[in-house]
Amino acid sequence: MAKTYTYVHGMKEVEARIQRELMAVRGRTYKGMFKAMKFLEHEMDTVNPVVPYSNLNKLHMRETWFISGDAHPTNPIVFAGYTADYAEHVHENVGAVNWTRIGSGPKWLQIHFGRNQFEMQMIVAQNARIIP
Repeated sequence: MAKTYTYVHGMKEVEARIQRELMAVRGRTYKGMFKAMKFLEHEMDTVNPVVPYSNLNKLHMRETWFISGDAHPTNPIVFAGYTADYAEHVHENVGAVNWTRIGSGPKWLQIHFGRNQFEMQMIVAQNARIIP
């Protein structure tokens, strides 16, 4: 069975802007970047649009969310996303969709990244090392 790919419209621009802002924080730490991703995770669970359930196998997309990274002392990196192979399709499923969770909707991750950029940057800054 051939794997299909879904293009996530506008997400690359949002990710690039956030990465640029977070990488500009001097002395950023893995702990701060991890906390920022946990903040994003909480927002996606509690503020509309929330993470939807999957119609494909009744699995809550939330269960496939992961946060990982490298705690390198001078250049920490954090990755976050969904392991479900259908996550992009569900994220981009704009239109007449019967969403299975009240308050959920398309592009929830992109909306929350954009909406919470400043708060995430402040979390990273609050957990930064002081560099002389």
